[in-house]
Parts: sequence; structure tokens; C-alpha cells
Amino acid sequence: MKQENIIKKLTPNDAYNLLIKDIIEETNDLNKDENRWIKHSLYVGIGARRIAKKLNLDENLAEVLGYIHDIGRKIDHFNHPIEGYHYMLNLGYKYYANICLTHSFIDNDITLTAGGGPKRKERYEYINSFLQKNPPTIYDNIIQLCDLFCLETGFTTIENRLLDITLRKGVFDNSFLHYQKTIELKEKIESLMNCNLYDLFKEIKEEDLNNINNVHDKLLELIGKKKIMIKK
Repeated sequence: MKQENIIKKLTPNDAYNLLIKDIIEETNDLNKDENRWIKHSLYVGIGARRIAKKLNLDENLAEVLGYIHDIGRKIDHFNHPIEGYHYMLNLGYKYYANICLTHSFIDNDITLTAGGGPKRKERYEYINSFLQKNPPTIYDNIIQLCDLFCLETGFTTIENRLLDITLRKGVFDNSFLHYQKTIELKEKIESLMNCNLYDLFKEIKEEDLNNINNVHDKLLELIGKKKIMIKK
């Protein structure tokens, strides 16, 4: 969807200001440990813009969605998808609100998420109903992918990012499937771009690229599955 079709628009600068509002008051605030998610969100926005440009999509829209995808963490880290969705709705940003719910679920499938998914029944049913009514857009897919190779320190490999998430959040029944579908999403976007994802992000450390297979093996050892084929 182009931004001209959105009733109440956000520019990247608007989204940035909304993201840091009431949190970043001094430059040093961005370096506080509790605000790492903001730096992550900024990298997701930058990454999404770069992919959108390669795909001849709306770069501003992609950047905005990247900036605000985790905005619910202002309110509640654990429940940030729902909190972010309602936060944006209350501000009148109905279209943008959707990314707060969709970004955590590859192809808008509630089973394809890190951390095992929503635990409380009512939260699970609410999000699942929303996802089923809203098929994934290309922008959803872009943010879902960027969310999985952007750290608060910059761009990395999907393997590094998922290993980090697994070490922090633990292993769940859906961990292997989530990893597998993440790799498939990467390949889908690469096919559309006609280039390797990592070639578009030269900032990724050569060490990270060279270590993909080792990190891949460590990740699969953690989630207890056999090796799958991956591409650099």
C-alpha cells in the first residue's frame, strides 16, 4: 500500500520522533541498556528502507514501519505487539498499527515466531484472529525479515540474531520451524531482489559471514534438530 492511500500519514522523521518520545531526552539515553530496543528499531527502519529501494517499493513507508514495529515496548516489553498496536490506534495511525502485531510472526502465521508465541489464551486468540484476517503484505515480510538480522549494534546474519534470541529466550517446540521459515523468507526476498541479502548490507562483519556455518550448527544443537542446508 502506498502512503497516499493512508489517511493519517507518518514521515520517517515523524516515526523517529514518536519512537523516542518520552524516552530519549538526552543523547546518552540512547546508550542505556533498557533502550537497546530503540537502536534495534532504528536499524530495522534503515534495513527496511534499503530493501524497499531495491524492490522499487515505498522507501519512506518501509522505514516508518521499521521504526515503529516495536513501539509497544514503551509500555510493556513482554506484551509489546498488542500494546504497540493499541498505542498506534489511539494516535489515529490505523494502517501503521498493524505492523506492531505482524512483525513477530513470519507470513502472519502465529506459529512462526521466536519465543514460543503468546502464552495467555485470550492474547493468543486475539492475535491469531487478527493475523488470519490480515494476509501478509510485502512490507510485513520486509519488517519480519529485518527484525531477524538487526541487532542494537547494527546488521548481522540471521544465524547470529536467532542464536542471540534463543540464548535469551530459550528453546520451544516451534524453534526449528521458525528458523527454517526465516531462511525461506530470506530466500523469498532475495529472489525478488535478485541478489543476496547480505550483499546489500556491506556493514555486516566479515567475521560474522565467515562464521555462519559454525553459528548455524550451534543454533541447531541448541534446538535439537539435524542440520539443514543454508546459503551465505
